[in-house]
Amino acid sequence: MKTFNYIFIAIVAIMLLSSLIGLFFIGGYTLKTMYIVLMATCISLVTNSIYHKFFVKEKDEDERNIRIENKAKAKAFDITGIVFGIITIIYILLKSNLLIILLTIAAYLFIFIVYIVYFSKYHKEM
Repeated sequence: MKTFNYIFIAIVAIMLLSSLIGLFFIGGYTLKTMYIVLMATCISLVTNSIYHKFFVKEKDEDERNIRIENKAKAKAFDITGIVFGIITIIYILLKSNLLIILLTIAAYLFIFIVYIVYFSKYHKEM
């Protein structure tokens, strides 16, 4: 990995830890929540390193690998849209906190707004 990636990961880790510690003392997070967030971060880092070690043998920029990666990203995007819709409906049916519902809807809309913007951009370029 490049030095920039290590610096970026270090900055994100410092920001995450400082927000966890700050919110713990303010009362926003409990100790259990801090452990869950840290475990989710660790699992994400481990799965990312496993992916790069076993599945990305060489960083070939041939057309076949680019097409495979783009198809995988497209399928993941389609599934993300479905999952966000289902999560939003579940939160509404469970009568969850309005802030959680609005944040989920905002994330759902943000994903599709970015999709529309880049679709338009690439449509003009090609």
